[in-house]
Amino acid sequence: MKRLALMLAMASAVIVFAQQTTTTTTVVKNVTTTVVESVSCVQHEMRQRKIAVFVQNRTRVVGMDDEVDSVRDRLTAALAEVDGLAIVDSAQVADTFRRYKVTAAEEKAELIAGVFSGGSVSRIAKMLGCDYIAAATIVNASSMKRNLGGRLNTIFTLRMTLKVMDSTGASVDGMPTWVRQLPILDAADDPMNYYQMLFDQWASDITTAVAQKASRWRVPAAAADTMVEFHVSTTIDKTVAELESQTRGAKGEQLQELRRVVGGVTVELDGAVIGSTPGSFRAASGLHQLRVTRAWMKPYVATVSISEGMTLEVALELSDEGVRKWGSIEAMRADLAKRYADAARERGVRINLDTSKWRDVGNSGVRVLKDN
Repeated sequence: MKRLALMLAMASAVIVFAQQTTTTTTVVKNVTTTVVESVSCVQHEMRQRKIAVFVQNRTRVVGMDDEVDSVRDRLTAALAEVDGLAIVDSAQVADTFRRYKVTAAEEKAELIAGVFSGGSVSRIAKMLGCDYIAAATIVNASSMKRNLGGRLNTIFTLRMTLKVMDSTGASVDGMPTWVRQLPILDAADDPMNYYQMLFDQWASDITTAVAQKASRWRVPAAAADTMVEFHVSTTIDKTVAELESQTRGAKGEQLQELRRVVGGVTVELDGAVIGSTPGSFRAASGLHQLRVTRAWMKPYVATVSISEGMTLEVALELSDEGVRKWGSIEAMRADLAKRYADAARERGVRINLDTSKWRDVGNSGVRVLKDN
């Protein structure tokens, strides 16, 4: 009886052990599978290269400008089918496009060097955080009517180009000019319907062409973004600094309060306000969009290459409204001096201004009296 019980116990142990082994093996397999899948996912993400799509219309066909967005959507959908490419959100692209006023109209008028000429690719790519920019151009769209056997035949022709640039602005690929014709008998409805058919064909052909080439596109080595300090000041700040040098007994918050009385100068970097002048700021080294603004003065906008310790001194000019208000920059400075002196007097702060340079300037009749 004892022997039978022992044998049953051993059998149970074997069964339990077998069950545990099986369970453990299953767990190990699951873990292994999970690890493999995770690694595969990471590797897939590492292969993803971001690309932003821009489209311009260079034709004079009525209504073609309205097709730019739909062409961009077609190209975006086409490139999304290419393995390894991730598409930058079209709304973000459009916002960046507007922010920097890089418009097809300005480029066509040769007023600026923009995305399609490669002149602003590096800063746009930096803002969008993408590896490539795909710039498609509707080069030409035309229609020609022919009478064939007593029936009116219209031949629609579309010519497209696509240029791909990396984040430095260098060209990595240029697709051959794409030209297709679409003959339509008795075409009577909106011609855009036929051009849209051609756009669909172009997008399909581009998908095939890009899929064959994209794996060979080079990606520029990403330079590590180094935070550097830079300084911004303006000509107005010099006037305020001179006033502050004549102010006695005021410091800290009181000086800041007097400065606010005469108005400050706002600094924006890449579309975000970062402070006022004069000031020291920190940003990643490299190209940025700088905007300096002050009421009654023309905005200063420029692409700047920021490096460690650089100082930007911006000469601000009166806007048209400012000219109508003061007549000249010297008259404006005289007005600032008067407002500053009045504010200091109201706060019991002594100020001694050398006003000889500001007497009777401009058309406003501003006079600044010496305060002892």
